[in-house]
Amino acid sequence: MRGKILSGLGQGQYFISREGYSRQFMKKLGFVPFPGTLNVLLDEPFPAGASQAIKIEGFQEGGKSFGKCKCYRIKLNGIEAAVVRPEKSRYPAELIEVIAPVKLRTLGLEDGDTVKVILL
Repeated sequence: MRGKILSGLGQGQYFISREGYSRQFMKKLGFVPFPGTLNVLLDEPFPAGASQAIKIEGFQEGGKSFGKCKCYRIKLNGIEAAVVRPEKSRYPAELIEVIAPVKLRTLGLEDGDTVKVILL
């Protein structure tokens, strides 16, 4: 799959850095993600029904509820990462949020750049 990098709303950092998520990411994905996500608009819908889904459970923290999501291992331009698909999302199927153990934008990725996404 191919897609273009877009700016997000800046909310990924808040959610990704919650202890309830980061602990599960470490256990199930093998890394604690950089606090933030990279938004990519794919040329085609992401195959969210793929059998490779890794389930992340919802939790309570500070009186707030945080919902379930599914993760899919990918390579983005050769870098191991994961797509995060919240259970409740308004994003179209072509828009994905990518997490990785490194800040992907420091690798020279900018808005409008085309990237290659491989589902593992």
